This record gives sequence, C-alpha cells and structure tokens, in this order.
Amino acid sequence: MSADKAAGRVLLPDAVLPIRYDLWLAPDLERFVFDAKATIEVDVHEATNEVSLHSKELQFKTVSFKSSEDGASDVECIGINQKIKETTVTFVFSEVLPVGKGKLVIEYVGILNNQMAGFYRSSYKDIHGVTKMMASTQFESLDARRCFPCWDEPGRKAVFAVTLVVDPALTAFSNMPESSSRMVQVGSKYMREIAFMDSPKMSTYLVAIVIGEFDFVQAKTQNGVLVRVYTPPGRSEAGKFALNTATQCLDIYDDFFGLPYPLPKLDMVAIPEFAMGAMENWGLVTYREVDLLIDEKTASGQQKQRVCIVVTHELAHQWFGNLVTMNWWDDLWLNEGFASWCENYAADLIFPSYKLWDQFPADTLAHALRLDSLKTSHPIQVPIKHAEEVEEVFDAISYCKGASVIRMAHAVLGHEDFRKGLQAYMKKHQYSNTETFDLWNAWSESSNKAVKDIMSSWTEQMGFPILEVKSFTVSGSVAKLSVQQSWFLASGEEPPEERTWSLPVFVKSSAEEGRLHMMTGKTMDIEVPISGGSDFVLINEGVRVPMRVAYTADMRSRLSDAVRGGKLPTCDRASLLMDAYAMAKAGKLGTDDMIQFLTGYCGEREYVVWDALSQVLLGLARLFMGGAPQQLYERYLAFCKSFVAKGWEAANPGWTARPTDGFTDGLLRGLLMKLVSRFAPEGDWLKEARRLFDRYIEDPEGNAAELPDEYRVPVFQAVLQAGGPKEHEQLMGAYRKLTKNIDQKHVFLSVGYTPEEKTKTEVLKWAISGEVKIQDFFYIMGSVSASSREGLDMMWSTFKSEFDTIHGMVKTASPSIMDAVIKSSTSGLNSEEKATEIEEFFKKHPLPQSARTISQGLEEIRTNAKFLSRALSTALAKEDFWKSLK
Repeated sequence: MSADKAAGRVLLPDAVLPIRYDLWLAPDLERFVFDAKATIEVDVHEATNEVSLHSKELQFKTVSFKSSEDGASDVECIGINQKIKETTVTFVFSEVLPVGKGKLVIEYVGILNNQMAGFYRSSYKDIHGVTKMMASTQFESLDARRCFPCWDEPGRKAVFAVTLVVDPALTAFSNMPESSSRMVQVGSKYMREIAFMDSPKMSTYLVAIVIGEFDFVQAKTQNGVLVRVYTPPGRSEAGKFALNTATQCLDIYDDFFGLPYPLPKLDMVAIPEFAMGAMENWGLVTYREVDLLIDEKTASGQQKQRVCIVVTHELAHQWFGNLVTMNWWDDLWLNEGFASWCENYAADLIFPSYKLWDQFPADTLAHALRLDSLKTSHPIQVPIKHAEEVEEVFDAISYCKGASVIRMAHAVLGHEDFRKGLQAYMKKHQYSNTETFDLWNAWSESSNKAVKDIMSSWTEQMGFPILEVKSFTVSGSVAKLSVQQSWFLASGEEPPEERTWSLPVFVKSSAEEGRLHMMTGKTMDIEVPISGGSDFVLINEGVRVPMRVAYTADMRSRLSDAVRGGKLPTCDRASLLMDAYAMAKAGKLGTDDMIQFLTGYCGEREYVVWDALSQVLLGLARLFMGGAPQQLYERYLAFCKSFVAKGWEAANPGWTARPTDGFTDGLLRGLLMKLVSRFAPEGDWLKEARRLFDRYIEDPEGNAAELPDEYRVPVFQAVLQAGGPKEHEQLMGAYRKLTKNIDQKHVFLSVGYTPEEKTKTEVLKWAISGEVKIQDFFYIMGSVSASSREGLDMMWSTFKSEFDTIHGMVKTASPSIMDAVIKSSTSGLNSEEKATEIEEFFKKHPLPQSARTISQGLEEIRTNAKFLSRALSTALAKEDFWKSLK
C-alpha cells in the first residue's frame, strides 16, 4: 500500500492502473462458490515487477501478464503475497513489466457468502413454498474485492465487460444489456454463457450482477430508456408502482441535470436478503423487497412514500455518484447528501400530494440535528485515511445533514442558478471524479456568489449553530432583534471552542414574508416590520437552514399565539416544537415551559405537525421510561393520554379511509393510531383493535386489507400488550403463513410487546436462532427494548450474554447491521451507571467498525441522564403542574 501524502490516504500503488476489466464468472448455487477469470487491461506507468490489487476471500490459481507490444510473451508470476488484514494481493513477476499497456490474466475461485456483502447468496421460497437460492452483489463500499481482484477505489474508474455462466432456467443480468448468449457444456451439465455489453467508465463499487428466478414489468421513458422492475415469480403486479415512479423520475432528472440518462436500460431488482435499503449500481439498482414492491390495494401511504423516495434517491445517483463520482471517500456526502435532497425534489414533482418539503424539517433535518448536536459527531467532509473508515460515515450526517445543507444552498442561490451551476458541473465532469470544491466553483460561476465562503463552514466543521435572540423590542411597526450564534450541543454544556457559521437567516413577520439576512459574524442586529404590537417574528422561516433558534419569552408567547391562531405554515409549526424540545433537553428552556408550549398544539390536525408532536411525546416517554421515578412517568403518561385523545377527537381520523381523504390524512391516521396504541389503548378503540386482530389471524394474507398496513403494527402491539401468551402464539402462527417480507416485518416490530418476561425471553432467543434473516433480526430485538422498562433491561442483558452469538452472525456483514443491534440494545438507558457499564463492556468486547456508533450512544445516554436530572428540579416533579395542564 502507498499513501497519498497530501491527504494522508492509504491507496494502492499507482505504477500500474486499470483501463478495462473482462470478468468471467461461473457461480455454483449448490456449493456456494464461483469459478472466475479476470482479464484486466492495464497501463504500466512505471517499470515494476510487482502489481498490487485489492482482494478478499479469493483463492488464486494462475496469474500471468502480457505486454501489448508486438511479439511480447507472457511474463510468469512467481509470487502471490496476500495481506488478509489489508485485503490486498501483490503479484510478483519474474521480469520487470515494461511501461505501456498490457493485460493481467487471473484465474481464481471465490465464495458465495451469506453476509449480504460482495458476491453473495440469498434464499427465498418460490410460489410452491420450495426454498431456492439466488446470487447478487453488494459492492459499496469495499466489497467488489470479494468478487474480483481490482483497484477498489472510487477514483480508479475503468470499463467493465461481464460474462456469466448460469443454469439456463435462471435469469441473469448486469449493469449493461445482454450482447450474446450461447449454451456451453460444464462437466455433465449444459449451462448458458451470457455476455453483456461494455459499461461506461465507472468505479468498481457500481458493478452489479443478479442471478435468479424473476418476473418483471417494464415501460419506456420519453427518451426511450427501457425500465424494468424484477420481482419474485408471481408478484409482478407489486412492481408497477415503482416502475411508474422510476419512468417519471428519469424524465425529471434528464431535464434537471441537463444530460440524458446515459445507459440504454435501467433494471430495478427486489433482493430477498439485503443489508441496506437499496444500492445505486449503474443500470442495475438493487433493493430490499420492502423498499421496491407494493401491493397497491393494501399498501399504506407511508409504504408508498418510502418506496417512492428510495427509488428517486437511487436514480439521482445514476448521475450524481455514478456519472460524476467523488474522488475519494471523504466526499461521500457529495453522493449521499445530494441524492437525499434529490429524492425529495423528484418525488415532490411526481406526487405533490405527499408534501415532502413540508415533511422535511421533522424528518430529514430532525435526524441530522439530533446526531450533529453530539460532540461525537463528525464533519460532512470527514477525512478518510484508510478506506475502511468510510463505513462509519454512512449515517445521518452524510445523508441527512448533507441534504439539509444542499437545501440551504438551493434557498440561498435560487432554483435557476442552482440548476444552471449543477448542469455545468455535470457536463464538465461526466465520467470522471470530483471533490467538493468543484461543485462550489460551478455554483459560484452560475450565481456570482462566494459559494465556498458560505458553504465551507457547513461542510468542513462539525456541528451547527444555535441562534439566540438576546434582545427583542417593538417600536411602532418595527421590531428590533439582536441575535448571537454559537455551537449548539445537546448536553447544554459550553462548547470546547468558539465556532461561527456563514449563516443565512430567513426572517418572517406578520407584515413581511421571509427575507434573507446573511450573518457572517458572531452577532447581528435585525430590523423587521410588523403589523401590530402583539404580532410575531419568526426566525428560520421555511426551516431552510440546519440550526436551532432560541427566542425570548415574549417572542415565544407571540409565536404560541400564532400557532393557536393558525398563522404559521405547517413546517414552521413543527420546527418551533422541535426547537423547543431540543432547548429543553439542553437546559436552555425549562422542561415544564416546553410542555406548556406543547399544549398550544392541542387540537392540531396536520400530519406534518403531528409528526413533530409524536417525536416529542414518544421521545420523552422513552426517556422517562428508562430512568424517571415511576410516579413522574405515570403522570406523564396520563398527560399524553389526554393530549392524544383530544388530537384523535379533533382530527377524527376513524378506522377507515374516506373518499375525501388526502394523502397526508392517511399518514395522520396511521400516526394517531400509533400514539393511541402507546398512550390510550383502551375502551372502544381496543375493542375494535382486537376484532381486527382476530380477523387478521384467521387468514393473514386473505384478510390483510381489513387491517391496513398503515396501522397494523400499532394494533398488533396494543393487542399483545393487553393480552398474554395466547395472543403471542396467535401472531406467531400468522407469521408462519406469511410469504412477503413487508408482512413479516410488521410481526418483527410487534412481537416483543408481549407482557410476560418468559415470552419476551423466547422472542429474543428466536431473533438470534438463525430462523430470521440477518437483515431483519434486529427489528425483533428493538421491539422488545421499546415495549417497556423491563424489556429495555432484558434487551441489554441479552446483548451482553449472547454477544458472541450475535457477533458471529454479522461479523463480516455490513457494519450497519451491528450498529442497529447496538442501538436497539442501549437506546433508552438513561443513567451514568448504565453508560459506565456499557463503556466497560465494549472495552472488553471491542467493535472497531462500530466505535463511532458506540461513542455516540454513550454521549446520548449521558446527555439524557443530565436532562432527566434537570427535569426533576422543575415543576414537572410536582403533581400540581400536571393537574394544571388538564
């Protein structure tokens, strides 16, 4: 390995670099291995007798090199040095390889693993219930090397030609269309050898292969691109929603990016075992089944929205990431942040009724701010030295904060300059690699604004600002504000250093729509026209900037009146509440004051605002469940019960959809069901829940429409929690009849809510028994930890006692799986004692790839413990406070 001295990056030597890979692969789905041959055209830049590539879990049979010079003979490989820890192989040749072009020819054998990484196998049941095997790939970030020896770095682009040898009964496809097919004899069997067209120049992590049994639906875009959605046999109807979304989306992106989709086809495939939500392989996008397939007759609005944004996200990558690729992993955010912004942009054009930009603050932005308020966060542009470190930054900073910063840039630049600069960037850098400053330069040219000066403080430093109003005065029709920015930390402690941001401040008042004030220093004075002495001033109008706002008591009172009077848009109402909650957790606003502010939302009818309300109500419930005195916890639950009951009465969602319902009305029904299930599962509501549960149990697939997807999980959870072993066994009996992963997931998210300790223990044992797929088992564990205080303690105890088993299940899979288990096992534990216990456990059982997740979890536990201590010193600890809220 060599180091890029300028950036401290550990890279392969660049004396020999790839131009083209010809890959021949013959997978055996019975023995779970594959025979392979890689013929790699290379350019030898410096005379050398060694060639180093990335390789993992590959066994080499023969290696040779032949120069392209006329008359050149093969150069013998006399040594193969594999470094397992570095996942590299160095081929040592008998002669110095001449400068110029040549070919490496490598024959080898690989493993079809079951870890959802590299070239791997999945199991599924066909329409007759028979278990079958298929093969597919997942190469991002560093697993192409599990399939073929390569320069597995995003900046080392090359052309790829793939040939597969497969059972004639199976369908096989890759990034490009098939170019030829012929029957060949392999031993005693006849197999089909399929060659695919050459790909464009692209990075190794985007190469993809899928082999199995499929049905499909297809359509063409306006530009003639053939789009197919591949489904399990017999389920092609379930691919139509994604197909419709994809064809419209490609047309939108053709226009938006100013370059047509560059490949002749786009395949989207449902994979039965998949670690992520989806993967943007160029021309062959792979998905979890639940993120691609929909039964449009029974699917909830939430499920449709999820499939829509996953599709629009992955298709944005076909340009931003695939056509133009980051040069190295420290600019991962360029891929993920931009695609996370684009998913909303395209989905909003296709389905405006989803109101995704209204949902953005309580969804994408909320995820970003929650993580980025920790001292254990990281910058958007995080320095990556060893490529393995990138696994730690596939998180809410790269995706959600990245999207939020892009949204801020869009607001500051305006749509036309934003789009014009983006199109210039795409045109200039297509089929090559870039760094963040290339995008800043393009936007600077299109807008004549100093974009780097504005944006670098957001991408190069960790955290985000809190903007505090230090003084607020009203004189006639003018309000004067003095504001100050500083680094916001969830713990409320003083930041270790002073930081400022180039901060766009959008200010709205009762007399003026949002106006932009650029803040470059620590303080700023603002004057705003208002229409009367009691009217409001709103900072961060439209919630277009990732920051928190702390108002004076007078301003907060005025805004509370504006909330009650319906004078603020939904996203701003939601943001005010999320800010107040964050302020209270940080000790910058009394928890009692925050709850008083929350009561101003009583009777709210909009889904977007209820989404924020649910995060506060459920977040506090989780906190109090994990560490507050029982009496306070019970008083809080009683308050939530009353609050949610009033919300149910005001919104009047009912149990069934109405013809007049809009899209978000369905989302609101599902969300209120979730809150009633958690805080008020009794009376007529519980009676109806039991009736629907019983009908579902009779025939889980035949009666599914009677218990809609949008509130199936809340009904399961409520009935289980109010029942006992009988209901648990009924639900497990239904699970055994289910064939679709989305239906199985409803059971996984609910089954831990059974109240008996013995049954919870059985549930946890089932989760790690091997019966449940690796992609799903942590959902079961999370349902136990979320069910009750006892469940939370049981989950952590089980994680400790079964650590070796759990680690063995996922040790070579995507680190995201173990991260999810860690979060399920520790989130909600809210004491310094527990934090110390967890810290000591991971010192004895280190998980280097999950180190950042562990440190962030510990910080959250300690922050929540401090918050609980502060909350107990306020009026919350007194019964009179809770009585005053009724």
